[in-house]
Amino acid sequence: MDEEGSKLALFQTDVGMTMAFGERTYFISIDDPFHNIAKKAVKRGDYVPFYVEMAKREGLGKEFRDALVSEIRKAGIDLDALD
Repeated sequence: MDEEGSKLALFQTDVGMTMAFGERTYFISIDDPFHNIAKKAVKRGDYVPFYVEMAKREGLGKEFRDALVSEIRKAGIDLDALD
């Protein structure tokens, strides 16, 4: 995948949010519980939740989460201290 196609793109409308990564797109309805998380994440400039949600939708949620947590801990970041 080229560099341009591997960037996360987000589009917000009055009915929800669309996230795109490469050739894949995912719609987040305003009725979806993740929509509130997505809005807060965008406001904070935190895009990690979108990658986790995409992995979850691809059936890789648990494995992706575990690998992500492992890498964060290796970096010396205390997840319990984040809020």
